[in-house]
This record gives sequence, C-alpha cells and structure tokens, in this order.
Amino acid sequence: MGKPFVWSYSNLTSFELCPKKHYHEKIAKDVFQKTNDIQNYGKEAHKHFENRMVKNKPLPMDLQHHEKTLALLYNIPGKGLPEQKLALNGSFEPTGFFDSDVWCRGIVDYAKVKEGTNELLVADWKFGRMQPGFDQIELMMAMMTSYMPELTEYTGIYYWAKDKKITKTTLSVKEIPDVWSKFLPRVGHMEDSIVAGEFPAKRNFLCRKHCPVTKCPFHAE
Repeated sequence: MGKPFVWSYSNLTSFELCPKKHYHEKIAKDVFQKTNDIQNYGKEAHKHFENRMVKNKPLPMDLQHHEKTLALLYNIPGKGLPEQKLALNGSFEPTGFFDSDVWCRGIVDYAKVKEGTNELLVADWKFGRMQPGFDQIELMMAMMTSYMPELTEYTGIYYWAKDKKITKTTLSVKEIPDVWSKFLPRVGHMEDSIVAGEFPAKRNFLCRKHCPVTKCPFHAE
C-alpha cells in the first residue's frame, strides 16, 4: 500500500511546473536541487524575521532596513501568532502536521487577530522576485478558517523583502469556498497523476540551466 496523498502549496506548484522534475525530487528522491545564495539568504533572513516577531529580538544590521515594516505589523493591537503549522484532513478539519489522516499542510509566517475585531491578518515573507497573484496566501487564509471559524474577515499580505514592498488582498469568510473551488481541481489532477504513476516532462524556465533532472528530453534546451 502506497503512502497517503498529502499536498502543500509548494508541492502543488512544483508538480505543476514539471511533473517529471517533481517526481524525481519529491517522490523518487533520486536527484537533489542545490540551493543558491539567494535561497540561503532567504532562509537565514526568515529565521531572523521569526525571532523579531516571536521574541521581539532586534534584527541584525544587514536586515535592519526591514524593521519599519515588521514593527508596523508587530505593533498592531491584537494576538500575534508567529510560525503556525497548519494541517487539515480530507474533511477540512484540523489535524496533526504528521498525523495519519493529514491531507493538506501549510505554514503561516505570521498571523494576528486584530484586537476588538473578527479580522485575521496573515503575512508571508517573500525573499525572491515579486510575483503576481495571491494563491498561496489565500490558501493559508482558507486553512485558518478551520482553526478560527469565529472570524469573518481575512487580510493577506506578502512582504517582498527585496523590494521592500507589500501587496495585499482581502477575503470574507463567505469567499473561502471559492478558494477551495480553485484549488481542488488542481489537487485532484496531481493526485490522479501520482496514483497512475504518470509524470510527463514539461518544458519550463528551469530546463536550460537549473534543472537537476538530466535524463529528460528538455534538459539544457
């Protein structure tokens, strides 16, 4: 019997970029994607952001130019919830991150229930290039409704550290079913492909220089 199907936003987008690359990296695990300097920097900076928001620990000198934005979020009246690990089962109910019935996983960088309101702020730190859309933060907000069903309004923000800019979106609890309606067909396709063992190669921007899967018709193209 195979492992139960579990997905996250990063796994879903990895599969959609190229099923074959996803298979070798995430399932067979017979290739390894080396991290670059930007990714390593982002990982380190992410930890410093966490310490700032959890412990109110000062940022190191090379990150102090982000203090204004982090302080703005930190000082919003309300209960802060840094680094929240979320896990839902197939009935959209909270479960343990590694429990046997887990179906979907996610991690929220920072959340805050605004004092005196039914509104939740959900923030995600981004250390790469700015990208359009709000799929990931919308998924995190949708997952949070299972943990905090009493809340009715959600604000999601991306903080693009490289550009020192914030992009923002809002959802009401009535719109959460629309979020799941966008994701479920995509997740269903991924699950069907995994069950069938079908992982076709898909040409993408990583093929020429940055894909570790060398036995592929699109490698180095």
